[in-house]
Order: sequence, then C-alpha cells, then structure tokens
Amino acid sequence: MSEEFALAGGCQCGAVRYRVSAPAIETMHCHCSVCRKVHGAMFVTFSDVPDDAFGIEQGAGNLSVFESSPGNRRYFCKTCSSVIYTKMPDLPLTFVSTGTLDEGAHPGHAVGKESHIFWGSKAPWLAMADDLPKADEY
Repeated sequence: MSEEFALAGGCQCGAVRYRVSAPAIETMHCHCSVCRKVHGAMFVTFSDVPDDAFGIEQGAGNLSVFESSPGNRRYFCKTCSSVIYTKMPDLPLTFVSTGTLDEGAHPGHAVGKESHIFWGSKAPWLAMADDLPKADEY
C-alpha cells in the first residue's frame, strides 16, 4: 500500500493556502532577470507539477495576477505579495514557488531532476557551489 503524496503551502500572511497532490516533475532555480525582479531575490526556485495536482484551498479571491512576459502569469497574494505560482501558455503544468511550501518541504522531484535555468542571465557576481546542471534556457 502506497501513501498518498500531499504537500501544503501558502503565502506569508496566510490568506492564500494551496495543496499539491503529486511530486514535482522537476525543480528549477531560475536566474532570469524577470524572476529576479519579481521575487526580489538573486534567483527563484520553482517546482512544476501537473495542473490537476495543484489546487487553491483558501483565499482564491485574494490572488491577483501579473503577466511578467507574454503569457507568463504569476499569481500572488494581494495582501502580502507572495508569489504563489506561475502559469505559462500551452503547458499543462503549474510552477509552484517552492519557497512557499510549508516548513521547507521537499517538493518530491526525483534525483537528477533539479537544475539551474537561465544560467547565462545570473547576476555576474553570484557564485554557486553546487554540481547541479546549468542551462541557458528552460
């Protein structure tokens, strides 16, 4: 008998809560300039899950959306501005902002399914001391 996969997360103020019912397909640390600006960080970590494995449990009406590039919609809490997830056109995936998972939970991706993306756009002074794959695109 296998255990059901279940994770929960939400924004900083607690107005928005979500659930994830399947392990992440992959987890990516994005270094693009758009992610850096939107999240106010040197890079942002996303874990992608099938759309049907992600659901807003509380506070859907407290979400707002920002189209940071054509078709790339970032959903954030209207109260505290935490970016909860991102949707891209024509992809049946939800890109969960991994840092919003409760208690720093591992998103469930398999070994070898974690990488840096848009590496060529990273801040030039940022040094990363890991052995993860590094790509210049998604």
